[in-house]
Parts: sequence; structure tokens; C-alpha cells
Amino acid sequence: MYLSEFIKKPVISPSGERIGKLKDVIISSDHSYPILKALKINTKDKEIINVSWRYIESLGKQITLKYPLKDLTAYKIQKHDIILLKDVMDRQVVDIEDKKVKRVNDIKISPINGHCHVIAVDIGFNGILRRLSLDRIAKSLGITSNEDLISWKDIDPLESDYSKVKLKVPKQKIKKLHPADMAEIVDQLGLNESLNILTSLDDESAADTLEEVSPERQVSLLEGMDSQRAAEILDEMSPDDAADVLADLPEEKAEELLDLMEPEESNDLRKLLKYPENTAGGIMTTKFAYVNQDLTVTEVLNSLRRMADDVETIYYVYVISKRGDLVGVISLRDLLLAEPKRNVSEMMHTRIIKADVMENQHEVAQKIAKYNLIALPVVEEETKLRGIITVDDAIDIVLPTAWKKRVPRMFVR
Repeated sequence: MYLSEFIKKPVISPSGERIGKLKDVIISSDHSYPILKALKINTKDKEIINVSWRYIESLGKQITLKYPLKDLTAYKIQKHDIILLKDVMDRQVVDIEDKKVKRVNDIKISPINGHCHVIAVDIGFNGILRRLSLDRIAKSLGITSNEDLISWKDIDPLESDYSKVKLKVPKQKIKKLHPADMAEIVDQLGLNESLNILTSLDDESAADTLEEVSPERQVSLLEGMDSQRAAEILDEMSPDDAADVLADLPEEKAEELLDLMEPEESNDLRKLLKYPENTAGGIMTTKFAYVNQDLTVTEVLNSLRRMADDVETIYYVYVISKRGDLVGVISLRDLLLAEPKRNVSEMMHTRIIKADVMENQHEVAQKIAKYNLIALPVVEEETKLRGIITVDDAIDIVLPTAWKKRVPRMFVR
């Protein structure tokens, strides 16, 4: 049976007198499939009484009590009890299969060994029809919809306080989703539920997810979470993405988070934030692979192994002089095919396509498209390498906002 089918059913005393109607159901959260602990009854005198399950004689077209109402001791709600209609109905769950947020439209209950257990939530259209008492009419009109249930054991609260809970599939399953899928879910949930999902992730996973979230929600999430936690997530984000969200925050909040970040990461972001957001400097990342021009191929490859985890991409390796000037570029493919003892300066490309830090972002995107580049170096004073712009960032510039999340990111850290 379903919760909607017996809410508001009449409650009858042992003598057959109607004493009220069912208002809600109280369950315990101590089991995988919770047991009904008590019924919340609205009496004819408009009084709300919690009646323990042990006082219930039968559930059917009506609810019959074993003893007169005046002889019953009211059930006291425990810390981990859940009030089904109030706490669960119409709440949200995450459908892992479809990667969508769904609403609880009804709750399935089953009698087992003399008790009633909650076994599933109904997220389908049938649940809506049933609550509106339209399920029979719908069948006669040829409208059919299959049951769409999520087992109760696969549901876990986002908060330990059940009175404020919205529901989701367990955190360990959400953690297995791609960051873009998690971001889509975070965008659909309320702010508190979104914050709880991010809190359940490690810093790197939270950063990857936040990078994919809409800009408006990014700001809300960082403002809503603990400042130290927000700073730790920003530490793990790509510098260009972190700079974008910091630029959207109130200046005082952005400065607070920068002060809490690791000094190296904070300094990089401060450098990026000094450039206008619509310029190459405003959209570049400072995490790129570069080596000294005096190194051999073997030394370069060893250097790349050490820096691989900290850069946006290693397909292009930029070669700089001792003075820090950009003098060449070489691809990873060229390095893998080269003689190990050969000096990198002998094989690098010296005709470099590049952008100035103040160059307009649309011109940058056109340049990347024109020359079929995976990344474009950004320089200051013509030769000083300051960062790179990757092709996925260029796509973000030219595509409408609604399409940005549909484009696969080229570089996954």
C-alpha cells in the first residue's frame, strides 16, 4: 500500500466511534526498511495525538484502535524518528541512473511479520495520480505509467536532522559520477542540499564539480559554505576558473578567501585578477608546462613527470630562456620520438603563435580556431610567458552559456 492511500482515513475506537482521522505516520530510521512506530491522529476536537503502533488493532478502510483514546499513553517522538508526510513527501532525491533530481510523489509501505515497513519511494507519475485520486480514471482513459521506485535502503539523508532533510541516493554513489553530472545535480538542488553534496566530497572532487556549476550557483555555494572549506576548494580549482568565481564574489569576501588560501595559489590568482576578465590575461591559466632551453629530451621528460599533476595540459611544452623569455614550443609527440640525449633547443619550434595578456578574448578564440591549437601561450611585454589558454576555454568564449556544459572538457586533471 501507499502512504497517500491511507492518509486521512478515519480512526475508530474499539466501540466503533469515529474519533478522528490519520494525519501522518511516524517511522524509525534505525532499520534499512523502517518500521512504523506510531500514527499521528487529528481528533474531532482538533487535537493532535501520537498513537503508538502497539495500540493499533487493524489498518484497512479505517484504522481501528485496541483501546479507548483516553486510556492511551501518547507516543513521544524520538531523535531519529521521521514523520513521513511532513519530512519525506515532496522532498527531492537524486536519480543516479538519469542523473536528475526527482521528487518523492508517494511512499510505498508493506506489512511484514506483524509490522508495517517503508520499502520505497515513488518518484513516478503514478504517485501523482494516486495522490490526486486519479489513478482509476487515468486507467479508464488509457493513461498508463509504470512504477518508478527507489528502494528505501538506497536513500540517505543529506542532514542528520531528519526534520530538515531532503533525500538523495547515498553519497558514495554520487561520488562515482562525472563532475559534470554532479554539477548538473547541484544546479537542480536547493542551496542547502547542494552544499551538503559538496561537503561530502574531497577537495579535488568538490573543485572539479564547482568548476562545472553555473556561475551564479558557484557564487552562492562559496558564500554559503565555511570560508576555510571554500578556500581549500579554490586551492584545487584551475586558476582561471578560480579567478572567474572570485571576480564574481563581493570584494570583501574574495579578499577573505584569498587570505585563507595557500600563498602560492593565492599569489597566482591575484596576478590573474589584475587583468580585465574579457582579455587573454583574464581567462588564461597559470598552470602550464615549461622547461629551460638547456635541457636534453630525457631531462625534459623527467621534468614533465614531476609537474604533470599540477599543469592544465602537457601536450605542448613551452621552452624559456634563463631570462624567462619564451623562445620555443615543442609537443609531447616530438619529445617521445626524439633521441634522448638531444637538446630541446635543437628541435623546438621558434615561430610561436601567441597572444598578449591584454588581447581581447574573442580574438584569442579566433586565433586558436584558425591555427587548430590545443593551447595558446599568453605573454606580457612580447616575450614574458604568463600563462596559456586551452581550447576548452576558447569554446566557452564563443558558445552560448546554455551550451557550455554540453561540450566535453579537453583536459581532465
